[in-house]
Amino acid sequence: MAYWRPAADLAPFVSGYHFYEVDPPPARHHLDVFQPAWFSLRILLTPRTDWHVRVGKGRKVRVPDLSLFGPSSAVTWSQSTAGQVVGAGLTPLGWLRLTRVLAVDWADRVGEPGPIFGPGLGRFASEIRRVPPDEAPALFDAFLAPLLSRPQRSEDRVAAMTNALLDPSVQSVHELAKRVMATERTIERLASRAFGFAPKFLLRRSRFLRSLHAIFATGRGDGALAIDPGYTDYSHFVREAHAFLGMAPRRFLAIGAPMLTRSLILRKAQLGAPAQALLDGPARTASDIIHQTTS
Repeated sequence: MAYWRPAADLAPFVSGYHFYEVDPPPARHHLDVFQPAWFSLRILLTPRTDWHVRVGKGRKVRVPDLSLFGPSSAVTWSQSTAGQVVGAGLTPLGWLRLTRVLAVDWADRVGEPGPIFGPGLGRFASEIRRVPPDEAPALFDAFLAPLLSRPQRSEDRVAAMTNALLDPSVQSVHELAKRVMATERTIERLASRAFGFAPKFLLRRSRFLRSLHAIFATGRGDGALAIDPGYTDYSHFVREAHAFLGMAPRRFLAIGAPMLTRSLILRKAQLGAPAQALLDGPARTASDIIHQTTS
């Protein structure tokens, strides 16, 4: 397992690159789980790998050799035979630049990306399969840079909304709209276009992930002291855990999913946050980004 940062000029749009490898015994499957996240382009380096995933309580689907993981409302359960995969995570701002397709159309969906990454995706996948995994970041940078070079309307607001979702003081859609300096109807449209879910749900997901990782960080002691102050009490958090995890938080912590456990440490060390959906938003305004990429 490895994580890498993208080139600096891609940081507002690409959350990072990753490499996963599993090697279960013959005739056995590796079982693991992914956190609720934004978007990821993934390329199987071992196309014969039999890989299936299920988002929350949805149906199990086979992951194609070239796949797009859309934004997820719950954990994604994974089972696969031995294999390797490399991938690139995209932020909501990255999705806004990449395609006109609504993010909501890819919510809780895993499948072939179709034309979203352009006609060169197949050739790029062939190229990346010929090099060692640690050379993948430079290839991803070169592939994604032209696809993410076209500024779009509403970038300032999407950037502001990304940052506001990470702020524990923002607890309502009204407060979110105020932070973005837009009407509630406008942020509903932005959420559908770039984030994949309604604003109220996005606030719930961010609050839950902050709390879950606070419990991860503090161990299995008194979880009530670690949860977000937006919860009325610990039982409120437990009810949310059943919605996002499908089980109580302590049971989830006890699963011991090997990739999840290791990724929490490596992702924070290499990318700055233990979850893609908790990664700091663009430090600069989108206007600064537009000026840089068009000058």
